[in-house]
Amino acid sequence: MNSRIKAKSNGESLEEHIINCINIFSQLRDIYPNLNIFVNYPPFYDDVFNALFFHDFGKSAVGFQKVLDDNREKWPYRHEILSVPFVNYLKGGNLDFIKALVLTHHKDVNQLFSFIEDEYFIGTTYKERLEEIEPNLNELNKILKKYPEISHDVLGIKSEIDLNHKISKDKSDWEDVLLLIENGVFQSKCGIFGKGLVNSCDYLASSGIKKVLKPLPCLENVYDFKSFTSVQKICHNIKGNGIVISPTGSGKTEASLFWATNNLDLTCGNRIFYILPYTASINAMYKRLLSDFEQYFSDDGCVSLLHGKAPYFLYKMYEKNQFLQMKNISKKIYSPYKVTTPFQCLKHFFSLKGYEMGLLEMSRARFIFDEIHAYDARTAGLISSMCEYLVEELDANVLIMSATLPDFLKNIFEEILGVHETINMDSKELHNYTRHKCKIIDGDIIDNINLIVNRLKNKEKVLVVCNTVNRAQEIYKLLEGIVDNSALLHGKFILKDRESIEKNLDNLSLLVGTQVIEVSLDMDYDVCFSEPAPIDALLQRFGRVNRRKNSAGLPLKGICDVFIFSKGSENDHFIYESQAVERTLEVLNDIDLLIEEKLYNAINDVYVNGFGEATNEFKNAKRLFKYIKDNIKPFYNSNRKESDFYNLFNSIEVVPEKYQNEYLSCIEENRIFDSMQYCLQLTNGQYHKLLKEGRINFDTHLFVNAKYDSKLGLLINEEEECNQTII
Repeated sequence: MNSRIKAKSNGESLEEHIINCINIFSQLRDIYPNLNIFVNYPPFYDDVFNALFFHDFGKSAVGFQKVLDDNREKWPYRHEILSVPFVNYLKGGNLDFIKALVLTHHKDVNQLFSFIEDEYFIGTTYKERLEEIEPNLNELNKILKKYPEISHDVLGIKSEIDLNHKISKDKSDWEDVLLLIENGVFQSKCGIFGKGLVNSCDYLASSGIKKVLKPLPCLENVYDFKSFTSVQKICHNIKGNGIVISPTGSGKTEASLFWATNNLDLTCGNRIFYILPYTASINAMYKRLLSDFEQYFSDDGCVSLLHGKAPYFLYKMYEKNQFLQMKNISKKIYSPYKVTTPFQCLKHFFSLKGYEMGLLEMSRARFIFDEIHAYDARTAGLISSMCEYLVEELDANVLIMSATLPDFLKNIFEEILGVHETINMDSKELHNYTRHKCKIIDGDIIDNINLIVNRLKNKEKVLVVCNTVNRAQEIYKLLEGIVDNSALLHGKFILKDRESIEKNLDNLSLLVGTQVIEVSLDMDYDVCFSEPAPIDALLQRFGRVNRRKNSAGLPLKGICDVFIFSKGSENDHFIYESQAVERTLEVLNDIDLLIEEKLYNAINDVYVNGFGEATNEFKNAKRLFKYIKDNIKPFYNSNRKESDFYNLFNSIEVVPEKYQNEYLSCIEENRIFDSMQYCLQLTNGQYHKLLKEGRINFDTHLFVNAKYDSKLGLLINEEEECNQTII
């Protein structure tokens, strides 16, 4: 490439960047082969190609080139605006739409309006900026002359270009495009997916990506099992949406991947999303899939990780350069497999920056929602509405999975997904998953602490699950001295301490925890003592006991004991609906051996009233999603919607004052990911209570004045004795 016009500060020329973008375009067109039909606009791919060809011509302005040469921070104009008039070199096509794609490929309409030259405009004019391109017109003409050949190679049509065209310096050439967008001239789907495709090509090419990965077309070599479970066999063959109900440890993960692979299109390019509710289980699944798939791909980018703390996790896992690459590609259409939270998908409906790429990536994707039972009513409402949109509007396929799915929730998803028959494990096979004997103990955990002590003295591995952090801390203090290797796990540890605890969970004699142990963590205990909770939560807790199997596929330890105390603590009603807990104790009182068929009926008995008191939260969430979805406008981002989105999260990030100096040092030294290790989450209620008490301080971040111990976590009711901040 001989062009001396730069597109990037690394020296990449404009011509090289255009070719790289078009290379990515060819691959994404193969991955998304029917977008022209999907958006009901036959010349869709032609227009996106043309937009990519011209999108950065404005970078040829002398001022912009100087910024690249001198590594200056900012050029006080927009190269996209100066790229627009070059679209007029085309001899045909929907020039206005192509210009809209060019004009908005970095900034949204609201930001571009500030460059309109009205009576209040002050600064260098469009005409003057356009004149900065004149010294480089000969170089641009060399690129323009290659357009017919490039278009023929990519589109199969040798399109002509008017090389005699003279660039107009009339500002209406770009300002009129803004007005067309504002007036809603361009069809919504066409604008969203057009911009999504332009941005994806541009960002991937700018990241140095040469090849976009596809999912494996077959998993026979990856999962070379001697035999398959009944659920895995069905998922090998099922087409379309599905619902799987199968016990913990029954191979649902592999079954879901068989389903996704069997539902790939002819081009085998569909993106596969594996969606889980908790960070710990997402991190574990990311490592698991990476281990399964990486040998079949050229790099670790075959699987992406995406959640709020993903950058920290990747930072700890990879060397610096590889970490930056993995972090960079996780938000782009590169990895065929993406492990994430539902919120990372939901946020695209709130028109946050880059949402067009997100919606494009989700179109015709295969979605696996694992542990669907784990969400509260509001989140379930959002997920169900999103699934409806994915199926009806984005032509995606969805698989819902759970070990404990009540009929009322199953019915909701059956209707949305058009599923008429749930995938269940064969009844004979199901008996192999009976592994727990349940007993309800009268009184609370304090009254019966000696029962736990006796099991510990008997050298058993004991799991104790409490409903609140305060109660878990109290119980741990009572028990930790009995054995040498014990730990406490809950949501009020800073990230580095929680990470350290989670690495050693399977090597403990005693683990005391809260609901966080319900997630898919790799641990196996001999006995469980739990405070009362709804039946689905209890079954997840029990799932951490007697997990391993023998060569015959039967539980390695035979039948293990699990105990439920009849009384919890005074604050449990903030965590669980009392009626669901009471019904759970009633139905489990009549069950000794936890046989799967009996548990299925028991779950339905507990949830006979659906979400119960939280039903309105479910309905309100569905209304919210509809409102947000209906207000998506192509070429617009909305800051207001960003705040709406983050209000969905019932947590606020803080740093214990004990680590204030360490945290601020990391920020000062620009070690952002190191700083994340000192953070933990408070609920909104906890945050506002502490704020009212004057125990929340702000210095570039929120700091909480509460005692912190690396073994106990945040002791929210105890103030730190000494504020370490130097004034």
